Amino acid sequence: MTQRSEQRAPAPADAKSAPWLRALASLPFGVLYGLAAGLAFLMRYVVRFRVAVARDNLRRCFPERSEREIDALLGAYYRQLGQVAVEFFKLASMTAEQLRSRIKVLNFERVRAETSAGRSVLLLAAHHCNWEWALQGTTLQLDVPLDAAYKPLHGAAADRELRKLRCRFGARLIAAKRLVREVARRRNELHAVALMADQMPASSGGRQWLTFLGRETAFYPGPGEIARLTGYAAFFVAMRRTGRGRYELDYQPISAAHERLDPEVFTARYAHAVEQQIRAQPADWTWIHRRWKTARLHRLPAGQPAQN
Repeated sequence: MTQRSEQRAPAPADAKSAPWLRALASLPFGVLYGLAAGLAFLMRYVVRFRVAVARDNLRRCFPERSEREIDALLGAYYRQLGQVAVEFFKLASMTAEQLRSRIKVLNFERVRAETSAGRSVLLLAAHHCNWEWALQGTTLQLDVPLDAAYKPLHGAAADRELRKLRCRFGARLIAAKRLVREVARRRNELHAVALMADQMPASSGGRQWLTFLGRETAFYPGPGEIARLTGYAAFFVAMRRTGRGRYELDYQPISAAHERLDPEVFTARYAHAVEQQIRAQPADWTWIHRRWKTARLHRLPAGQPAQN
């Protein structure tokens, strides 16, 4: 029998969003996408929100591309970022059926086979396409509780609104810093654990370095440690944009139940899946993050002096 435990400080799935957000979400998609185009123009050309960061990231990850190609990717990125923003707000008014009609699901039977056998699962995604809809689309497919890691916002009011939207269809949010502890506590419960691990690890003591998009890149080791600790089957939730407001979710295996890979091997598999997805649709990843702001410190051989 499926066991369900309560999340601390839950946001009810039917909690109403703020009036201004409900009013925005009530607008037709066509109007919202018009607003998205204006937002994209504002971010790129007026405010120039992290344009230099995004351009530098694209240049370094795709050195084979011309400046014109980089500029085209940059433009596509900001346009699609604006669309993702309004699509997230639209969740405040969307029904489950409306969301399902916009997300095609592939290979979910792999996940359902695990939960039907009474085994919990670990689901990993990336900040690619509309990751907010990926969470909601996955929640609608599952027949077990979904515990999703998230980073609480500093502002209490903004955090409440974020939680209402992310819990819209029943997901339960857990602060990322408590995730390992909560998963260990719930090992005997049948559930799904979801997280994204493609951004820079905040803790200097918890990093695994890999070559990613041609650059030395730090990753969180946590997902691999959770997989080894629990023995859960793990899947990468790949997302592909098929049109404006239309997506595909594909559930790709990372490790089998009870496989208990070395965390470094697990993380390498995850990073490879993320990189494949980015190379297929580069404009859909979050290039404005300072993903490579910390460089790896290489240890010198014994007796070799540091170079000034």
